[in-house]
Amino acid sequence: MNLKKFTLGLIVSTLVVVTLAAPPQIKNVTAKQRFPWNGKVDIKYEVVGNLSEGLPESKFPVLVVSATNRVAGTSYTATAPALTGDTGAAEGAHHVVWDLDAQSIQIKSDDVRFGVAYEEGPMAYCVIDLSSGSSASAYPVTYLSEPPAGGFNNDVYKTTKLVLKCLLPGSFKMGGSYDVTLTKPFYCGLFEVTQRQWALVMGSNPCSSTSYGNGNSYPVHYVSYNMIRGSAAGAEWPASSGVDASSFLGKLQARTGIDFDLPTEAQWEYACRAGTTTTYSCGDSAVGSYMWFSGNSNSKSQEVGTKSPNPWGLYDMHGNVWEWCLDWYASSLAGGVDPKGSSSGSSRVQRGGSWNDLAHYCRSSYRDNTNPLSGFSNFGFRLVRTLSD
Repeated sequence: MNLKKFTLGLIVSTLVVVTLAAPPQIKNVTAKQRFPWNGKVDIKYEVVGNLSEGLPESKFPVLVVSATNRVAGTSYTATAPALTGDTGAAEGAHHVVWDLDAQSIQIKSDDVRFGVAYEEGPMAYCVIDLSSGSSASAYPVTYLSEPPAGGFNNDVYKTTKLVLKCLLPGSFKMGGSYDVTLTKPFYCGLFEVTQRQWALVMGSNPCSSTSYGNGNSYPVHYVSYNMIRGSAAGAEWPASSGVDASSFLGKLQARTGIDFDLPTEAQWEYACRAGTTTTYSCGDSAVGSYMWFSGNSNSKSQEVGTKSPNPWGLYDMHGNVWEWCLDWYASSLAGGVDPKGSSSGSSRVQRGGSWNDLAHYCRSSYRDNTNPLSGFSNFGFRLVRTLSD
């Protein structure tokens, strides 16, 4: 595909106004490139009416921004990492910024039409209520379009409730070099699973007698891959996605009716990078305000969510505890669409580094691996849930 640059005049001579069934509707769409040109386009529009009306509890209007060059006959759609600003669906005025350079989109013609629409998508947050404990027959699961008053970074969502954020599909450079595309949205844990959350599901805390960070809101550790998924059905991934009934995921799936799991290695790095291409999601240098590592941890794990989150609002993706991934470990990565790693192996992938490691090991691209039977003082995990559409 031959890509050409926008000219420095007005970016559009005509604009598409995409109207939903009235009411509700989208009105007054305008688009204008920045001057001097830096690859970004400011798009403004107005939502009239309630776009969420009639949608099921687990669905939410997801913004879709597109551009069409009538002369070249080419069309483009904004990816989630390239779109910032007020992407919500509330009634009223909205302003979003599309970073065309982030998608290598360059269109020369002034006659470019921009479209703004919403499609039915997953709610922004999924919340599991674990408060009924290990004897419960079911855990309620609810969905939120936005954080509650005061946000999620408090003891409730680190102990008795477990919250995941929906990440939309996209492409990135895995390991900084391999082209990977994830085609399905997935919910990703805002925090690493904590000791209280593990105990509410399993009935006991494997960290209660350790000195490597003990407390309800501290990440659970001393948990092996097999404890999380099981050593029978749970050990068969990627040939099978099953888990053992007695494992953490087996109990959680049975009580929610939802296939929560560990992330694939590709999902983990996509979530960690959060649209960035730098060494860490906070830049090319390690920043102590974003991670617990050997230089600031006091030789133990720390309460989750006490460092700054990455650009997508996920905490402790760098440091605190190593996080188990689904994949068998292979010495080299491979790109592609929704990769699952090696079909077999002897150790499983871990990502993110820990409180016991130099910052170098907490990089977005750094990989480690361990026998799935092993559980140590700096091994933990976070949950994901991959959506089918």
